[in-house]
Amino acid sequence: GRRDQLRLFLINGYSRNISLGYSNPYSNAALNRGFSIGAGYTQNREIAYHTTYDNKVRFYPVDSVRKKINDFVRNSWYINTGYLIRKGFFTRQYIAAQLAFLKIDDAVITSNNNPNYFKDSVNAKSIFDLSYTWIYTNVDNVSYSLKGTKSYFSVSKRGLGFTGGLNLFSLEAGLNKYFDLGKKWYSSFNFTAKIKLPFDQAYINQQGLGYGETYLRGLEFNVIDGVAYGLIKSTLKRKLFSFNIPFPFFPKVITKIPFTFFAKTYSDFGFVYNKKKYDTYLNNRLLYSGGLGIDILTLYDINLRFEYSFNQLNKSGLFFHTQNGF
Repeated sequence: GRRDQLRLFLINGYSRNISLGYSNPYSNAALNRGFSIGAGYTQNREIAYHTTYDNKVRFYPVDSVRKKINDFVRNSWYINTGYLIRKGFFTRQYIAAQLAFLKIDDAVITSNNNPNYFKDSVNAKSIFDLSYTWIYTNVDNVSYSLKGTKSYFSVSKRGLGFTGGLNLFSLEAGLNKYFDLGKKWYSSFNFTAKIKLPFDQAYINQQGLGYGETYLRGLEFNVIDGVAYGLIKSTLKRKLFSFNIPFPFFPKVITKIPFTFFAKTYSDFGFVYNKKKYDTYLNNRLLYSGGLGIDILTLYDINLRFEYSFNQLNKSGLFFHTQNGF
């Protein structure tokens, strides 16, 4: 009844993952402090090692030699811990620390592949990360917001020094505003920005747009590496209809499955800066995309998004995204 989470992963196959994590978000009597701990070990038979000029990720080993290599090309372990501070209903603060060790195949850092993978001419690194994050959430629905505000600010440090190797200092901030326009119309504006210092970074520190949920709609198949970026998303939507489907199989758990449909139009703008020696086609220029879509909300805050997007590369396509509230 305290929402403690204990997660154990034992994954075998092409990649291996053994990890354990425990989270206790309400560890004191006032229920405004919490902590988490975790550890894990992973092995991979292929890794992303380079971004091409046309903003595609290349993997090692390449197809021509993959059948000849059965060993793991990446081995890593980590331990981490975190501390949560809740002040009031809307604000949370996180302090997190992690120590990791990463070893890759020698061939990854050769001149034919990516000697800037670690920035140093080594195939193994110990990595220490420390971060502080402040989050404000005041919306009607965390998983699919139609009214309210979300914002965050994060500062992080990688490495114990300030020059050379994987040393990195970064600042990141975001603001999401959601508006109820009345008569089933809604709009939203999302802004995200990040800067990494110094500007000359190793490849594994250069992730910009196109990773995780930080992307332009219509450029899902592209990654734009960089040490500074900004992203603006705007959406206008209208609620179409909603209905329930009876579900008589588990009446003590659930009696019906709800569905709600929204139609939307959207436009995104972004910019990613990187040093000229790491330049790709989409770096250091204004990025833009737009499109039309349908959002479907259903059981347990599951969000299904069908989006037809176009971008500045004169390419378009239908994209399908899913998001689960859990």
